[in-house]
Amino acid sequence: MKKGSITRFKLDAKKPPKSDWRAFDAMTEQQRHQAALADPDARPATRAQLARARRVPSVRALREKLNLTQEAFAARFHLPLGTVRDWEQGAHRPDKAAQVLLTVIARDPDAVARALES
Repeated sequence: MKKGSITRFKLDAKKPPKSDWRAFDAMTEQQRHQAALADPDARPATRAQLARARRVPSVRALREKLNLTQEAFAARFHLPLGTVRDWEQGAHRPDKAAQVLLTVIARDPDAVARALES
């Protein structure tokens, strides 16, 4: 199982690892933060890392902000309905081009709609 310095394993969906949520709930916010910092595999992002991160708007939140159904959102922005559904359900993530389109839609949806009408 071990190759070099990387250990690979598969989680069994029928037997997920057990978490002691009572111990977690008993921790203060400061204790949780310290525990996260101490975990070498999952350290929290620094402020600098968060500042550099590109945020892609949630498709569902964006669609709801525009008061559109999935069908209306897909039609207005010339997207396949199945793709919008997949994005919202988490079955697929938008690729880079779609992320750019969603970012532009979030900033100026009318400009995108006008451009697509031409």
